[in-house]
Amino acid sequence: MTTKLAKWSTPNRQANLIQLFLKSQGFCLFGYKPCRGNWQVTTRTLCYYGTPCNSHNVDKPCRFKYLAEADTPIRQCKTLVVTLKHWHCAYNSNIACYKPYDCHYIAIEDYQIKEWVADDKSEAMRIWYREQRTLHDLGEQREPIRGRFNNIGRDIFAGNQPVYYLEGLGISGVTLKPFAKVKLASSYLRLYVDLGNNLRGISKHKRRKAIRYGKELPLEVESKVAELVKLAVRDYLNH
Repeated sequence: MTTKLAKWSTPNRQANLIQLFLKSQGFCLFGYKPCRGNWQVTTRTLCYYGTPCNSHNVDKPCRFKYLAEADTPIRQCKTLVVTLKHWHCAYNSNIACYKPYDCHYIAIEDYQIKEWVADDKSEAMRIWYREQRTLHDLGEQREPIRGRFNNIGRDIFAGNQPVYYLEGLGISGVTLKPFAKVKLASSYLRLYVDLGNNLRGISKHKRRKAIRYGKELPLEVESKVAELVKLAVRDYLNH
């Protein structure tokens, strides 16, 4: 009978917990056993009306000038002493132990597992959202955000949409010749159109700029590339 592990229990996370246990031996995570310390009790004086007051003076009116009504005099200063208690680590005062045994392996393990579970849930939601976008989004221009088209506007919009999109230029690793990467509209299909020697007429610097960074080609060369791409797309759609 095989035991099904929890989703958070990946090999890397299991190894992380093992390292923590070997370091702490089940006791204090900082290497001390047993965990020692004491409760430190401190007092703090606060304003009786709910505002921290470090410079209180009960013999004078409240410096925050609390008024119930316009004709009511300023309230007299009153204070409230609050007792604060926190755990003080016996080994290192900089260690953040807020209660006894808070640094033990069991407490750290429980906290770490909850963090991993939360991370897995967030990652699952991101994957789900990305899948939904991939399934329902073709990357095309959408309708105006402020409203939908009427019948005439929809026809005009659909008639003005390009048949293809030129995504960029590249150099084939097999033929060592330039090609154009073309995406067909409303489709995930890409066509790679061989440009032959049509880029030979421009300088090497401009050719590299166009291929690597998408810079514009000279007008004459760009028209030749557009014509080749147009013919290739038409041939594909006709067959």
